[in-house]
Amino acid sequence: MIQAAPSRGPSVQWIGVQWQGGFYALPVSLVAAVFKAAQTQADSQPPYLDVEVHDGAPVFMRSFEHCFELGSPAVPSLEQEEFRWVLILNVPGGSPLGCRVQQVLGPFWDELKSESVHHDGQDWHLIQPRGGIHA
Repeated sequence: MIQAAPSRGPSVQWIGVQWQGGFYALPVSLVAAVFKAAQTQADSQPPYLDVEVHDGAPVFMRSFEHCFELGSPAVPSLEQEEFRWVLILNVPGGSPLGCRVQQVLGPFWDELKSESVHHDGQDWHLIQPRGGIHA
């Protein structure tokens, strides 16, 4: 008996993000830029107005959990994390908006098969920007 090969999903390019001990992935198409932050924030209480400058333009920073639908509440890491990276979202028609994360990996390719992708020995939970986000 001949078995059909399992169907393959479309291959997508992803960016991996580490935040609060979690591993998250989002399509590269949703990212406008990624860069190392001029300042790091290890404090869970961000300043009242958090702004980075990229390519001469201000980028309004929000917390990671306010930028993305995480599916379940994030469990705060017991370790003090340094948020060394800035992820700027591709928000058409809006002000540049970003968030700080601990680490960025990629881009990398994987199939869209489920709620996670596998890369570098790790499962990365798929996330999407929150609807209607703006600065």
